[in-house]
Amino acid sequence: MTTALAATWKPLGYVNESGVVLTPSMETNPVRAWQSATPVKYVVITAEYSLQFTLQQFDKESVELYFGASFVPAMDGATPPVAVPGVFRLDLDSTPELTETALIVEWSDATARNRLIVPRASVSGREGLTLVRNEPTALGVTLNALDQGGILGYLLTNAAVGT
Repeated sequence: MTTALAATWKPLGYVNESGVVLTPSMETNPVRAWQSATPVKYVVITAEYSLQFTLQQFDKESVELYFGASFVPAMDGATPPVAVPGVFRLDLDSTPELTETALIVEWSDATARNRLIVPRASVSGREGLTLVRNEPTALGVTLNALDQGGILGYLLTNAAVGT
């Protein structure tokens, strides 16, 4: 819990004051029996876990996550094309591919430190991007956890649980 994350993890920067909304959801089907007026058990039909947040930094990692694409060097119109120094391009495909990512959300509560690790996730929704002269850029995204060996993610904490 106190070890810094490896350099392969890229920070997404500031999140707006609404924070991160973690939403577990489950759809069940009741199993009814002749002997009971209420269900005797439930069968899980679907289980999902989503994370929704609004990023407040318009940098490489945040923008690539929001748009689901990667920056590449911009090329000039010469033959053969030559990279334009300091200019990058992110193509917005007409038939985008869903990319997968891994995500860690860290937060503290008093002396407790917590890390939610989602080993596989995909962007499932984006809020509209409003560009206003006197407001920060806000990139609202929703990610859904994907199955990874029977789990959607896990929580690490140093809180005194179960003692």
